[in-house]
Amino acid sequence: MKIICFDIGGTKILKAVVKINGGKFKLLEIEEEKNPRKEDKIKNIILAYCQKNRKRHWAKKVAFSAAHIADLEKKIVSGGKWCYGTANFDLKFLEKSGFSVRAENDGRCFAAGEYFFGKGKGMKSLCSISLGTNIGGGFILNGKNFRGSHQSAMEISFLNIFHGSRWHDWDDFSAGEGIERLYKSKTGRKSSSQDVFQEAKNKNKDAEEVIKQAAEFLGIGIANLINILDPEVVVFGGSVSKQKKYIEKAVAIAKKNVMNKKANYKFAISTLGNKANLLGAASLYK
Repeated sequence: MKIICFDIGGTKILKAVVKINGGKFKLLEIEEEKNPRKEDKIKNIILAYCQKNRKRHWAKKVAFSAAHIADLEKKIVSGGKWCYGTANFDLKFLEKSGFSVRAENDGRCFAAGEYFFGKGKGMKSLCSISLGTNIGGGFILNGKNFRGSHQSAMEISFLNIFHGSRWHDWDDFSAGEGIERLYKSKTGRKSSSQDVFQEAKNKNKDAEEVIKQAAEFLGIGIANLINILDPEVVVFGGSVSKQKKYIEKAVAIAKKNVMNKKANYKFAISTLGNKANLLGAASLYK
């Protein structure tokens, strides 16, 4: 089965054609371009790619990994005007051109990609944590992606933390933008999260303190998720997950704070990279 897949994020759009056969996949092609953040332009990008690959690969099934709240039945992504140029991005326009359409939240797509094709393959349950600009989440139990009653489950970026006399979101401390803000607040200098990690490796005290604090909050958040969901494995993805020592520190803190000390929780970093979201979208047709 060949599926045209899209992963729409705030800065870029990934486009691919995936061939899946049971638990195996083959990426027939993949492209990337900047997200114009305008509804008409995004739809033109999507339609042009679908029409091209209907001819090239005889593919008529289309699947989306979409930032924000994706309604699987109505095929509308809502609440992401910053990403799509409209509060309600309707994907049904493709059906008028003869394509089948399915869509899912990007955090849950990452979870599905890892569950069916990655680090969660063969396991009963998986909790995913995507650490990029923000924090995305997903939870799968016995092959079923937990969506909640309103399609908004596992929006873990919005978990609350009380610190410094006020409430913050989890990603204010442990994701890319949060690390950048913490470093700027401490030093007055604007740096990318990758640069902050590098400064910490170079023994810069300010950077070391920021990363230490970020890892502590990340670890406590992981422990909270484990105590609630009790997954077999926790899989990390996103650009920040490439910082292995950071993940290792957070996991060590999580292990100290989980309730069930006898449980053999597994932790893994995705090796699928940006393919996980695309494969998770493709799995909507499994």
